[in-house]
Amino acid sequence: MHSVILKNDAVGDLVHSLPAIGNVIYSKKNTKVTIFLSERSDKFSFLIKNPNVEIKIINYNLRLVEKLNLLIYLFKNKIDNVYILSPKNFYFFLPLFFRKIRFYALCVDNINNYKRPNSFLRKFLFKFVINHREKNFKRESTKSIQEKLTLSDNISALNIDYTKILDKSAKILKYLPSNYVYFHFKNERFKTLNWKLDELKILLNELSYHYQNVVFTKDHFKDENNTIFKDIYNSYDFHTDKFLNKNKNITFLDNIEGFDLFNVIAHSKKVVAFHGMMTNLASLFKKPVLDLFHFNIKNWSSYRNARNFFYEFKPNYKNYDFIIPKKNFPKTLKKMKFSFKV
Repeated sequence: MHSVILKNDAVGDLVHSLPAIGNVIYSKKNTKVTIFLSERSDKFSFLIKNPNVEIKIINYNLRLVEKLNLLIYLFKNKIDNVYILSPKNFYFFLPLFFRKIRFYALCVDNINNYKRPNSFLRKFLFKFVINHREKNFKRESTKSIQEKLTLSDNISALNIDYTKILDKSAKILKYLPSNYVYFHFKNERFKTLNWKLDELKILLNELSYHYQNVVFTKDHFKDENNTIFKDIYNSYDFHTDKFLNKNKNITFLDNIEGFDLFNVIAHSKKVVAFHGMMTNLASLFKKPVLDLFHFNIKNWSSYRNARNFFYEFKPNYKNYDFIIPKKNFPKTLKKMKFSFKV
C-alpha cells in the first residue's frame, strides 16, 4: 500500500498535523508513505523520520511546474490513498482525475457561505472533515479534527514520545547554559506593537531576574539587530562557530535552525514567544509556555477571526499560559509576570 500526504505548510502548521501524519505512518506496517513538505518545513522533516517514509520538498506556494510534477507522480505511481492536510485549492481538483485513489481531506467552511472546496468537489472525496471557521462558539482544534480524519478503526490515537529523538550537538553542549528560559524575538510583532529595543531589554532583564539564565533567538534573516545583540549579550553564531562572552546570564543564539533549535526549545525550563513555530514546537513536550497571542483587532470581523484562530491553534494542557499583548508595554509586562517563575 502506498499513501501520499500533502502538507506543504509552515513549521507551526506541520506540528499541528503530526498526530494525523503519525496515524497514517503507523496504521499499517507495510505502508509506504510519501510526504510532500514545503521548503519552510524542510529542516524539521526529522519529526516524521521513519524507514517507510519518503520526503519530497515543494514550495509553500505551488508553482505551475510543481503542480504538473505532482500530477505526473500520481499518474506514474500506484497510489492508494492521498491525504490533503494543507487545504490548498489545487489539491481538491485531483480527485476529478484520479478516481481510483481514495482522497482524505481537511476542508474549510467560513463566513458568507465560503467553502473550500465547494460542495461539488467534496462529492469526490472518500472522507473529509471540516474546519468550521464560520462558527461563533468554541470548537475543535485543527489538530483534533485531522486526527479524526486519519484515525483508522483498528488503531488507537498515537502518543509519540519526541524526547526519543533529542540529541544535543557538540556546539550546544559547549555553549548552552543550564536552567534557562527561552525567548524568541519576532521583529515584525515588535514593530506592530510599537515596541522598541528598550522594551526588549526590559523584557530580557525581567526574565533574567526570574530565571538563572536566558537564551533568545530572532527570526532567521540578517538585520541590524544581529550586531546589536552581539554587542550587548553573550552570543554564539552557529554559522561561524564564534562565541562572544560578555559575562552576562543572557545569551543570543544566531543562525540557529532545525535540529539544534528543536533541542534548545526542548531543554528549556519555559518558552516565551509570540504564537507560532516556537510555541508549537514547545507543545510537543508539554513544555511550560507563555504564548503571546497577538491580534490586530479593529472591528467585529477581525475579533471573530482572532477568536477562531485561538480555538483552532491553541494547545490545551497544564502550564500553557497565554496573554494578548498590547501596545502598552508596561501593562503587558505586568500580565506576563504572572506566568514567570517566582
